[in-house]
Amino acid sequence: MSDANLRRRSALLAGLTLPLSALAQGSFDRPPPPGPALPLPRPKLAEARLPNGLRLLVAERRGLPLVSLRLLLPDLGSLGDPAPKAGLAQMHLQLLGRGAARDGEPQNADELAFAAESLGASLELDSGLRAGSLGLTVVRKHLEPALELLADLVLNPLLTADDLDRVREELLDAREQQLADPAQLASLLARRLHWGQSAAGQLPTPASLGRIQRRDLLEQQRRLRPEASCLLLAGDIDIEEVLALARQQFGDWRSAAGLQPARPPVLPSPLPARTLLVDWPGAAQAALVLAAPHAGAGEFEAEARLALAVLGQGYSSRLNQELRIRRGLSYGVSCEAESLAGAGLVLAGLQTRPAQAAEAVALLGAELLRMGQEPVAAPELQARRSALLGEHGRQMETTAGLAGLLARLALDAAAPATLESWPEALQAVPPEALQAYASRHWRADAFRRVIVADLAATGAGLRRLDPDAWVIPRQRLDPASPKLRLG
Repeated sequence: MSDANLRRRSALLAGLTLPLSALAQGSFDRPPPPGPALPLPRPKLAEARLPNGLRLLVAERRGLPLVSLRLLLPDLGSLGDPAPKAGLAQMHLQLLGRGAARDGEPQNADELAFAAESLGASLELDSGLRAGSLGLTVVRKHLEPALELLADLVLNPLLTADDLDRVREELLDAREQQLADPAQLASLLARRLHWGQSAAGQLPTPASLGRIQRRDLLEQQRRLRPEASCLLLAGDIDIEEVLALARQQFGDWRSAAGLQPARPPVLPSPLPARTLLVDWPGAAQAALVLAAPHAGAGEFEAEARLALAVLGQGYSSRLNQELRIRRGLSYGVSCEAESLAGAGLVLAGLQTRPAQAAEAVALLGAELLRMGQEPVAAPELQARRSALLGEHGRQMETTAGLAGLLARLALDAAAPATLESWPEALQAVPPEALQAYASRHWRADAFRRVIVADLAATGAGLRRLDPDAWVIPRQRLDPASPKLRLG
């Protein structure tokens, strides 16, 4: 090697953060300690209402010529579906993107997609329990036509019978795909066990989707209310300009339904079974999901988010450390939550070899219980705080992320200032509060477990976990039934 190359190599090695001795000791196998928190962006937040009651929430973020728009429609949340016609809200939302009158002329789905793409955007439709939403992200100069497009979709939909039949078939196909995937099926059934016969537990079925007629959609469309809805904008925009544009596009929207009572809180009405075993002969993997209570929307917000992060979100979370890294039971553990007005739900799930299903599902429960039995160590707590703050900061850096945060505020009926105070609230959570939160919500008697597997390959240990478990062959499964089985 030449002298010049030796000098370059020495300079490169001298610039390494760790000395060469650390490489020999395997220090790269250990994560570095968390660094100091960086200041988060603080967009200017503002809100207003149009005379018709439509709420406007704006996060002003200069420097990037983009604007993300989202129209939040709580009247199209699936919690409001009548039980015999479960799936009505989702179907209605999908139909909004299938046809609308624009300048007095009907446009079909292809023409509407072309209109959005001409603005450099794609239409985003999101169906949820609490609300449906439509959104776009556009460059600043296309803001006005983007708002016009959203207004036409929501206020002038065609809701044709042909489109209704097509969307019905798509939803039925999606349902079949969900039932054919063991992991998705386990999550769906865990939600059913937890929410039971409450509004959050009802599922669209071929029968309920078949009952939905065009007159149902027209009646629901008539009952969409501006005063219950929220227009969210984030990006290179201010509240004064939003007010002017919103009046122009949504000012004539009037409610035909009148004042409606507030939707009551949703409380779980669990099914009797605490464990459900679905026998799927020939399945190569066992899909496991454990459901546990969680905080309702806006309740114990910082504690709930932090407890979830410590438990199962991220590679270094407890569930991944225990089940993936230490024991090699799975390639990864998922952990997600949903919070409604009144109550919430945590779903922790994984896939593993059938013979290890009993061990894995027992460990899932043990880790949730451990959260309430001992305080989280300070280094672990700070690492998970840093991860959450980093995620929050990344959302604040993009207009789409900001719009998503505004949507959460609107659904939780929280003040916009909550967006700025949340990092401080997260930093203020002590280990004792986290332990108290977990012990209050994550109790063994409230757990519900679902295992979808070839039960002949799982061994006797799985059935010993709960002698009263419901055992249902896959062919006899009916997720919408109170007994989860046909007949």
